[in-house]
Amino acid sequence: MFKVYYAHPMYLYNTKQEGRDIVLLENLGFEVVNPNSEPYISEYQKCIDNGHHDMNYWVDLSNTCDLIAFRAYPDGTIGSGVGAEILRNPLIPVIELPRMLKQRVVDLEATRQFLSEIGQR
Repeated sequence: MFKVYYAHPMYLYNTKQEGRDIVLLENLGFEVVNPNSEPYISEYQKCIDNGHHDMNYWVDLSNTCDLIAFRAYPDGTIGSGVGAEILRNPLIPVIELPRMLKQRVVDLEATRQFLSEIGQR
C-alpha cells in the first residue's frame, strides 16, 4: 500500500476538514501518515525533550512516503511548516487538496472565452 504524508496547517488539527481529508486519501487507497496522530506526536515530543525543536523530524517523516498531499490556507498561501514538508524533497510527488471549488468553476461562456484566447477554439 502506498503511503501519503498529509501536510496541513496546525489550525486544521482535530477539525472536520482534517477528518474529511483523511477519509478522502484513504478512499483513494493510501495509508495516511498524519503528523497529528500517534506515534508521530510522541516521537516529536522526544525530539523536543532532547533539545531538537525544528522541522527536520517532519521533513524526514514526509520523505518516507510515496506522495505528499497538502492543504493550503484558505487564501491559497502555504505556511512555512507545510512549505518545508512539500519543498525539501523534490523527488516525492506533491498534490494539493482542492479548496473552494464552487468559487473557482467558471461558466461555459468563460470557458469558451479562455479557450479562444489561448488558441484552442
